[in-house]
Amino acid sequence: MASLRSFIKAVRKAKTIADERAVVRKESAAIRTSFRDVTLDQTTRRINISKLVYLYIMGEKTHFGQVECLKLLASPRFVDKRLGYLAAMLLLDENQEVLTLLTNSLDNDMQHPNAYIVGLALCCLGNIASPELARDLYQNVEKIITGSNPYLRKKATVVAAKLVEKEPDLAEFFLPKIPQLIADKSPAPLLGTLRLINSLYLYSEESRPVLVKNIPKIVAHLKRVTTSGYQPDYDVMGTPDPFLQVTLLSTLRTLATDDQCPPQYLEEINDILTQVASNLDSGKNAAHAILYECVKTIFAIQSDQSLKILGVNILGKFLSTKDNNTRYVALDSLLSVMNIEPLAVQRHRSTIVSCLSDGDISIRRRALELSFAILNEQNIRVLVREILTFLENCTDNELKPYITSQLTIASNKYAPNDKWHFDTLIRMLKLSGDYVTSDIISSILALILQCNDGELKVHITQKLLSSCLEDSTQYGLSLITVWTVGEYADLILGTNIEVNGKEKVVTDKVILNLIDQLINNSTYSEQETIQLITYILTTIIKLSVKFTDAQSLEHLRVILNSRTYDNNLEIQVRAVEYQEIFAQDNSLKKGLLARMPPPPIKQRESLSLQRTNSKAKKSGASNSASGNSGAATDDLLLDLMDDHDTGRSTSNGNPSDLLSDIFGGSNNTAVPSNGNGANSAILDLFNATSPALDQQAAPPHQDALQAFSNSNVKISFIPKSFPQNGQAVIEALIESNSSSVLNQFQLLIAVPKTQKLSISSTSGGDVLSPGSSIKQVLKLVGNQGAKIKLRVKAKYSNNGEIVEDQFDFGGFPLTL
Repeated sequence: MASLRSFIKAVRKAKTIADERAVVRKESAAIRTSFRDVTLDQTTRRINISKLVYLYIMGEKTHFGQVECLKLLASPRFVDKRLGYLAAMLLLDENQEVLTLLTNSLDNDMQHPNAYIVGLALCCLGNIASPELARDLYQNVEKIITGSNPYLRKKATVVAAKLVEKEPDLAEFFLPKIPQLIADKSPAPLLGTLRLINSLYLYSEESRPVLVKNIPKIVAHLKRVTTSGYQPDYDVMGTPDPFLQVTLLSTLRTLATDDQCPPQYLEEINDILTQVASNLDSGKNAAHAILYECVKTIFAIQSDQSLKILGVNILGKFLSTKDNNTRYVALDSLLSVMNIEPLAVQRHRSTIVSCLSDGDISIRRRALELSFAILNEQNIRVLVREILTFLENCTDNELKPYITSQLTIASNKYAPNDKWHFDTLIRMLKLSGDYVTSDIISSILALILQCNDGELKVHITQKLLSSCLEDSTQYGLSLITVWTVGEYADLILGTNIEVNGKEKVVTDKVILNLIDQLINNSTYSEQETIQLITYILTTIIKLSVKFTDAQSLEHLRVILNSRTYDNNLEIQVRAVEYQEIFAQDNSLKKGLLARMPPPPIKQRESLSLQRTNSKAKKSGASNSASGNSGAATDDLLLDLMDDHDTGRSTSNGNPSDLLSDIFGGSNNTAVPSNGNGANSAILDLFNATSPALDQQAAPPHQDALQAFSNSNVKISFIPKSFPQNGQAVIEALIESNSSSVLNQFQLLIAVPKTQKLSISSTSGGDVLSPGSSIKQVLKLVGNQGAKIKLRVKAKYSNNGEIVEDQFDFGGFPLTL
């Protein structure tokens, strides 16, 4: 093809990707063929190089044209050199070996009498210089810096800054030039000088004391620019040289944060910042850029209190502008200075809240994060009301888990009273749909359990029941309501609640209708339905000791029986177990189904929207009929291995309630092993380790890792297979330290909920004689790269006395 234009037209005419690739392949072949021609003229070479640049933009391979770019640079014509340097900057980088061939061309062109050709060479050197190229050509840059042409001096100082970044040792050659360069009042060379000062400060610590001494000169330049009159070449909408002012402020901020900056310099900087901030008209975008840089400098250095308040007020003015970019910058900056000047930021609360209804999602997100940041005891009622309104109208589902999490944390911390606290949480549950995370559900249930006010507990249960009757499609609300009604139905039976504006008496029938409505709800996902039904079954068994009407009890029994044939194994097993409990004597059931004791609540830290841009997992906490492990226990399960202390152990003492809940319940993260029982036979069938898996790549360190030892037993773990694909095989080695025989030995192990554990049958039975050992193979499956953490309980009989040893271990050298 004759020209670049015709080539571009041919590419754009292609109707399919295959047609486009055919055009590209054909043209690439033609360019290759042309380059082989020894008589190729510079005009044709220039056309071919321009096509190569276009191919580079399209992402095609262009390595075959690198040498031709260098040949084009040898042309004396400016048009050839311009395209040659452009192509060299795009097609080459500092890692290319062919770059060494460029040194001679750059050296010659930087000494060329034509200033524009010198400028091209400087631009190319600054963009693709390697450390070697920087060392070879820095002297050319030095000469140009001291020249008389301001256009070239600016380019040379910028290139010098880039050379210092590539090779910091060159700082010693450019540092002596700074006093002469900083004295230049020409805007263009001064911009380049400031760029060089920043690079020298960042990449050469030895240069910093000398550079800090230039602060008064930079302040003088800033004062001169701000008070200068109209300059046609550098004025932007009435603002004198905003680019230079921004760079001066940025350089001052860099130098003023140095530990060796004298106090008198800081006073000068405070004065000039006050002058800049006070004299600018904030209605123009160029002025906004300067004011923003001014605010950043105010909060970066040791500035006066009044100056900090002035900086916050400037950001407050930004919020009232119509420009979305300026408002976003203001919100982001207020968020960063919130910890420095909280009271000053609080004064702009109404403006911040108004941004929650902005049409721009980015502004809404930043305003939301800032609204949570300014929450305190005085404004929580007003702000939470606005945030709940925002949640009600929020169409961005990614924000909902963040809002619910932050609302829970804020209400826990700043609630004016308990009634307001629970009313807020319930309203949040009504508005948040399926976007309440399991840890929030656990936290709310734990708060209900910890409530000691009987009247408030009645109010909470009534409020939850009425809210769920009004809208049973909210998953989090339904889950918490079912659990709470099962626990406290006896407190509200016979009382009045308001449903859709009408009074209704709470009876057995009302509760049973809600259960029927939820158990037949088709709006939830399969996993949500399974979780909700398990909660409902637990509620049914709890209600069996709270209802007295025979018809209501029969209704409960029918629902329970219908789930003994459920397709889900967990629901089926739970229904069968509860069916056995349901048939027991009422006095026995009352003791068994007593109310749960209040669990501890884990304190959670505030989140940032940058870390919560994914949908929350829709899973709830599990509820137990025994009253020993409920939603709060599930919260503990989520945080089971949250600590990093792998050396703690308790022996011969009372194990923690958590382990009792884990090993006594049906949670699949804890697997008891017993070599002589039916469970062992099942494990043999389904959980035996594959020999092929054992032969996978094992870590180089095969020695046993001692996890626990006392006078009776020593327990170690031997890493067998760590292919690091989300699986691992570990051998548990139990050795006797006792002089007596240890009978009925059991090893029970729990892992975090994100992992699954299978344990093979014991090798050596359940009797541990002196000097003998027992081996078991553990197979773990989880997220790739996750750290393995085990919570272990060893149970055995020593001279007729049952002993339980408990410890945590996470000292494995490799991850899943």
